[in-house]
Amino acid sequence: MTMKSLFQNAKNAVGSTSTKVAAGAAVSVGMIGNAQADASAAFSEIQSTGADMAGQAWPVVAAITASLIGIKLFKKFANRAS
Repeated sequence: MTMKSLFQNAKNAVGSTSTKVAAGAAVSVGMIGNAQADASAAFSEIQSTGADMAGQAWPVVAAITASLIGIKLFKKFANRAS
């Protein structure tokens, strides 16, 4: 083999490798962008679900608090009456 053919083979190998690397980088950047959008959508869904659950919990919290206050007041007045 001559030097010219060796350099030509090396040039072809580098050219095809850089094309593969560039294509791989483009694919991975596209996948990262897609994953970021999916993660953002998932966190938005979690946030809205959490807000809905908190809204449903307030009546229960209010009922429990009112019950505990009522029980304490009943005990207080029952002990005074005795």
